[in-house]
Amino acid sequence: MGQKKKEIIKSFLLTLAAIFIMFIILFPVYYIFTVSIKPAATLATTKIELIPRNVTLDAYREVLFGFKGSKISKNFTGTIEGQAKIEDGKLYLTDGKITGAIKYGPFTGLKFEIPVSGIIFDVSTTENFQGTLKGEIEGLFVLTRMNDDGSIGFGIVREVELTSGDVNGVSVSGPMEKYVVIRNTGKAEFTAVGKFLNSVFFGYLKNSLLLATLTVLLSMIFVVPAAYAFSRMQFFSRDHILYFYLMFTQVAGGLGIAGLIALYGMIVKLGLYDKLPVLSFIYAAGSVPFNTWLLKGYIDSISPDFDEAALVDGASYLQIIRYVLLPMALPGIATVAIFAFIGGWTEFILASLLLTEKNQPLSVWIYLLMGGIGRGIDWSYFAAAALLFALPVFVMFMLAQNYIRSGLTVGGLKE
Repeated sequence: MGQKKKEIIKSFLLTLAAIFIMFIILFPVYYIFTVSIKPAATLATTKIELIPRNVTLDAYREVLFGFKGSKISKNFTGTIEGQAKIEDGKLYLTDGKITGAIKYGPFTGLKFEIPVSGIIFDVSTTENFQGTLKGEIEGLFVLTRMNDDGSIGFGIVREVELTSGDVNGVSVSGPMEKYVVIRNTGKAEFTAVGKFLNSVFFGYLKNSLLLATLTVLLSMIFVVPAAYAFSRMQFFSRDHILYFYLMFTQVAGGLGIAGLIALYGMIVKLGLYDKLPVLSFIYAAGSVPFNTWLLKGYIDSISPDFDEAALVDGASYLQIIRYVLLPMALPGIATVAIFAFIGGWTEFILASLLLTEKNQPLSVWIYLLMGGIGRGIDWSYFAAAALLFALPVFVMFMLAQNYIRSGLTVGGLKE
């Protein structure tokens, strides 16, 4: 009975220790979350509150749907109406308005309405008359600034084509001469889709997704055949080459700033500066050695009898990889793919060094948010952006946790 009591106490103490360690690990994440849902949070005034008061999602709305003056230049379709006069093949609109909408696929992203006067269309009719114009148009809408009241701070409408119009029963059509400048007039309204696709966050998100996706694809192209070769094929100094492979990358990484200077010089000399695909190649090259070693360990746990049976049936090595290895090594491949994705998603130093602002990923943007560190920084905005940045990695781990667990453990087993 005494031994059982000791075991219970021991289990209870170990459980408390585990809970305490988990609390220490997760508390910073929880605290960032509480800051992100507060109405206003600054470094000087934020208090540690385990249960926040006045909860709001304004910071997340601002990150995801905030239009910070990013330039929009998109084709639109709409209508035009107003008082018009036609003389010598030209249509003069003296007092009217243009109503238009910008589409993103099947979704409407932006609706706008602007007053216009003094614009001229070249039309095909030779009659001279006046009346009310009603027609359909298409063209290019450029928006660079919106005012707080919803009016258009500055915009341009150009390359407008009157596709079909009617003036007192007479059909007219033709292009508009020059362009229309909009200053502090009219109104524009974003839909939720439009706000998200034109937010600063989405611009950097596209870059991050492109970088991480290309990194995964390039890594898989090299890692899978290399891991198969190291696992199945016999060649001179196979094990030594793999270990040298790993050691060389670690030594190269240890060179630090010297390596960055050399890499920067090479990229600039070759004219590859500010190229997202080039950075993906660099990320993939850095991840290949470790991921090759990791996947090799998993392939080692798969019986070579399957390969031999496929060879007897006349399969080539590429067919063995595609039809035999890939389905059976899916947990290991998923693990490698996630590691490659995380490397491309979270890397900061090379992205800030080799890319200009328009091509930089989310990791660099979040760092730039800290440029105003001090009392002026919006900590709730920063916390919301940081959590949204971490969300894809968290979701990937949750969806593929069984694959990852299998990929990391089975590869370490020996028959």
